[in-house]
Amino acid sequence: MTDHRGTAGGNAPPERLGDYVLERRLGSGGMGVVHLARTVTGRQLAIKMIRREYAEDPGFRDRFRREVAAARRVSGAFTAPVVDADPEGDPPWLATLYVPGGSLTDRVEREGPLTAREAARVGAQLAEALQDIHRSGLVHRDLKPANVLLADDGVRVIDFGISRALSDSHRLTERGAVLGSPPFMAPEQLTGDGEVTAAADVFALGAVVAFAVTGRSPFEAGGPPGADPLAVAYRVVHEEPDLGDLPEALRDLVGLCLAKDPERRPEVSALLRMAEWADTRAQAAVVRESPVWRDGLAARRPRDPSDTAGTADTAETRASPGARRRRRLTAAAAALAVVAAGVGIWLARTAGTDQGTADSAVDTGGDAAGSTTGVDGPSGPWELDLQDLGVRDAATEGFSCVPTTAHVLCSAGGTLAVVLGRDGTELWRHSGPRDAVGGPSAFSTGGAVLARSDKGVVTYSEDGEELWEIDAPELTGDLLRVRGTLVLQNGDSTLRFYDVDSPTQVGEWSAPGRYITRTVSSGSYALVETRVDETGADPELMLIDADGREAWSAPRRPPEDAAGYLESVGMDRDAAYFQEFDTELPVVTAVLRLDLTDGTWTRTPLSRPADPRTVVADGIVYASDTAGAITAVDPAAGEELWTAETGIGTASEPAFTDGRLYLSDGDGRLYEVDAADGEVLRGGEPHPGTPGPGSDAWAPAPLIADGVAYVVTLGNTLYATPLDALREL
Repeated sequence: MTDHRGTAGGNAPPERLGDYVLERRLGSGGMGVVHLARTVTGRQLAIKMIRREYAEDPGFRDRFRREVAAARRVSGAFTAPVVDADPEGDPPWLATLYVPGGSLTDRVEREGPLTAREAARVGAQLAEALQDIHRSGLVHRDLKPANVLLADDGVRVIDFGISRALSDSHRLTERGAVLGSPPFMAPEQLTGDGEVTAAADVFALGAVVAFAVTGRSPFEAGGPPGADPLAVAYRVVHEEPDLGDLPEALRDLVGLCLAKDPERRPEVSALLRMAEWADTRAQAAVVRESPVWRDGLAARRPRDPSDTAGTADTAETRASPGARRRRRLTAAAAALAVVAAGVGIWLARTAGTDQGTADSAVDTGGDAAGSTTGVDGPSGPWELDLQDLGVRDAATEGFSCVPTTAHVLCSAGGTLAVVLGRDGTELWRHSGPRDAVGGPSAFSTGGAVLARSDKGVVTYSEDGEELWEIDAPELTGDLLRVRGTLVLQNGDSTLRFYDVDSPTQVGEWSAPGRYITRTVSSGSYALVETRVDETGADPELMLIDADGREAWSAPRRPPEDAAGYLESVGMDRDAAYFQEFDTELPVVTAVLRLDLTDGTWTRTPLSRPADPRTVVADGIVYASDTAGAITAVDPAAGEELWTAETGIGTASEPAFTDGRLYLSDGDGRLYEVDAADGEVLRGGEPHPGTPGPGSDAWAPAPLIADGVAYVVTLGNTLYATPLDALREL
């Protein structure tokens, strides 16, 4: 029962609303008035009371009731969740957690525009918030600077889902009021010519990021904020945005978001990749005409020997022009997230990659890093729809698989770990924190499975029995094994070392005043990359043993002839290997080798740029791109061994096993490639599945274990096929 002495449309607000005491007015908008309130225990809430003209509309109440019910399902690190609501009240009202700190509008008015890095971080957090909202079946429809609150630990998006009830029943103006915010509304919202989908929120995100870094909407044509809304609405629908004042690092991304055609805007899942380079203080690379992405989208798969016509039949050639256009733009948006500093955009997969490094560095003693005996015995073919595991889009959620001693462990970043039997049966699963973006993927070692938990890291036996938990409240980076020690990163600058068979801490290493941006391991040692605050510059490398002790007397630095940003990609007993980014485009232009014994560097330029997904095996580096080109480099000799145009369209990351490379294409076909010369030996059957919203990235490397290939596809499926069956085709 609502106790009031007036309404939102009357002369005075109620002193109480339900069980809440109203303390003061915070502001007002087109739909209602917002008050600061408190509970009987003193918790502060923000309560929005709906204006009388909408409350008296039965149709609006029905929609408001449905939207409140849906909004209650939204939760995430960057949203302000609904705490309580009374759609039947007089007036109807909605209560969310109160977030002190003010809105993005307040911040810009008070202190001026954000820096490019700050605006990028806001954009990354908004993308994650929108993903949570969209997963709940809602479209925000009113994302604007006033609805973006700036808390100490990141943004909070408010009013999610409620604007839908408003926009369904009213046009742009009614009774002289502007409903919605034209500078941040998509053209289809203003014209009513098309369905308002999640793409409208992407448009708004681009406009908000532009506002954050310039202080105005890109459609306010150089005038002050708050210009004539109808004039602004006209520009949104008919004119191009003014992006001249945006920093170059953000201009292309914002421009993609502000495309007039909703089909041309990138997916939120692609934009979410901003989170990793923003959180690691990295800089955006500028993408315009990257040959890697352009060639990848035009690539043809290898011709089947039995196909005498030789006609290319790839997902790209079969797609409609509109679908191909959308793929190109989504790929470009994903490419924008490649970093010029930090751990790289594919952090969610690196834990699995590091587990594959075998020999120990410098010293051959101890277990191999993350070594396993593989999956027991071959299995027959099977296929899973990853939607059944709660994975909407494997390519953008970092879904990949690694072997355990008897099963297969698959994970999506730090949010999901699932153990599958060799027949594809789900044996058990662990759900990590919802805010685990950028944290370590699940890890398998010595018959145990380790996964991210609310507390830090939880350890399970392979059959799903919880064994112990490690307290690591600031867990980030990767989980690694060095001899009999588990290595984890807790905070920006500290590594902790734990006994792999117990929760006992055995050592610690820190880099005061610096930030750990990458760790790789191999057997007896871990190689740690650190950088300075904010700039992502001044990289240093240190070799550390299983107890956290430094193996070098001083850190190593990149060689003087390094022409771009270096990222470590692996190590073995003799050396560590790096890929070198071009500073202007998100492509790899060289590979480097650091000798772990004498500290010498060898740099080998690539004759063809590659995508940043280099793999190392038996001292040979394999660089590849989505067009299916592979370059093999002997980094010790400083020379290319061969370059091959395999023609594998939308190629996955490669995996190496027993002298063979294995890749999948955009239709999920598995290919076997001779690692000696790049010849395509054979290809499997397509597994197209149902592509997810961001499947214009590339798939992770296939897992090859005990004669069976486990392939994650861009169609959001996981299938298993014995290699013998592939070789019989």
